[in-house]
Amino acid sequence: HPYFSKDLAFYGVEVHNPADSPNTDGIDPESVDGLQIYGAKLYTGDDCVAIKSGKIYMGKTYKSPSRNITIRHSLLMRGHGSITIGSEIAGGAKNVLIENCVFDGTDRGLRIKTRRGRGKDSVIDDITFRDIEMKGVLTPVVVNSFYFCDPDGHSSYVQNREAMPVDARTPEIGRLTFEQLDCRDCHAAAAWIDGLPEKKIGEIVMRDVRVSFANDAQHSVPAMAEGIDPCSRAGLHITNAKSVVLENVRVSGCEGEEIVAENVDEIKR
Repeated sequence: HPYFSKDLAFYGVEVHNPADSPNTDGIDPESVDGLQIYGAKLYTGDDCVAIKSGKIYMGKTYKSPSRNITIRHSLLMRGHGSITIGSEIAGGAKNVLIENCVFDGTDRGLRIKTRRGRGKDSVIDDITFRDIEMKGVLTPVVVNSFYFCDPDGHSSYVQNREAMPVDARTPEIGRLTFEQLDCRDCHAAAAWIDGLPEKKIGEIVMRDVRVSFANDAQHSVPAMAEGIDPCSRAGLHITNAKSVVLENVRVSGCEGEEIVAENVDEIKR
């Protein structure tokens, strides 16, 4: 769990934690500038890699984002999230690249967690996931702006789906890019992406993405927020975004609509 660090490298690191052990993340870089994780094998009971930059006090005080991070050629298994950004992300996260990795049996593959209260310095931007193989993941892509962590996580302020005033407590998500994802034997949904209605996600680009479901797909909750019912074989769920670009995206075997978009300004296909 390195924090306030620069120019770090983890090569060939292995972490093995019991699948049922709580809060056993693999590597948690926090407010770091310059990080490489290459060739890691992480088997965890919680998030395999969780990129952080403080809850509220640390992010507001030091304004130090996690940035310039590259994760390549790694095997991430069993955790709640393969690659997670947040939810302790009050300082923001910028210029993050994850590529050429395999995610096997995790609850969520590419997971972003934030919520009202993280603050105006909590800007998540220029995040790229590409050339990733996922096997047996419940939901490959999750962007959750209503994550119910902390004592007030279930409060009406955090969980209200109506637009709230934009102020110093409001976080932001900018550009997210997902390219060349091959997701097989998935379960709950192809993607579950929820932005804030008062501060929509800037841009979501999904290019060359393939999702198929397991024959015995499990019924489960795709994202940890109030008001989300368990599901299986759901398609792409996207709410509260300015621009969504879908190029060569295919969801095989979903039940219902392949794309469900609400409060999205523009969809390009």
